[in-house]
Amino acid sequence: MKPLLIVFLFLFLWDPVLAGLNPLSSEMHKKCYKNGICRLECYESEMIVAYCMFRLECCVTGNPPP
Repeated sequence: MKPLLIVFLFLFLWDPVLAGLNPLSSEMHKKCYKNGICRLECYESEMIVAYCMFRLECCVTGNPPP
């Protein structure tokens, strides 16, 4: 049980270190079409206006005109 706990702690603490090496990290929260922001999923108050790389959604707050 202890080795499993140690492995989970190691993976949990190591994840922020590897975040800079993740190709998604450079695309997340990047500005996109019509002042939108690239995210994995738009909030309810946002609208998808385009798609970014790696199937991220370009989200714009409110309900922008077409």
